[in-house]
Amino acid sequence: MEEAREQESRFSEQVCEWRNTVMDRVLGLFPRRTAEHLVNAQKEGILAVRSLLDRGIEALEGDLKRVNERPPKNH
Repeated sequence: MEEAREQESRFSEQVCEWRNTVMDRVLGLFPRRTAEHLVNAQKEGILAVRSLLDRGIEALEGDLKRVNERPPKNH
C-alpha cells in the first residue's frame, strides 16, 4: 500500500514538473505583461468552474438533507 502511494506521489511530481516546463516555454513566447494576463485569465476561468462546482455541491447537500428528512417507507 505504501509503495503504491510513493509511486503515485512520484508520478504526480513528474506531471507537475512536466506541466511547469511546458507552461514556462509557452509563456516564454510572450512579453511578461502578456504572460501575466494569460495566467490571470486561466486562474479566473478555474475560479469560475470552482464556483459552479461549489453551487452543485450545495444543491446536492440540500437533496441529501431532504432525503434524510423524509419518513421511512414501509416495505
